[in-house]
Amino acid sequence: MAKTSNKFNLYFSIVLILVSCVLACSTIIPNDYAKLALVLVALGYGLYGIMKALSSSSEEEAETVKK
Repeated sequence: MAKTSNKFNLYFSIVLILVSCVLACSTIIPNDYAKLALVLVALGYGLYGIMKALSSSSEEEAETVKK
């Protein structure tokens, strides 16, 4: 069950990064400073999610190897 949640979080983070790149290049949000803040928050959260998902999967594999 943990792997399914981990995969979902990884895919969600990747989609979030893609959406933030689209927002950065589009004119959906006319205010440049609001767009910059939103894109930076989305990119930061997406990268954090990817790092967390990838690090937890290697820790779970190490625990299963020890057992």
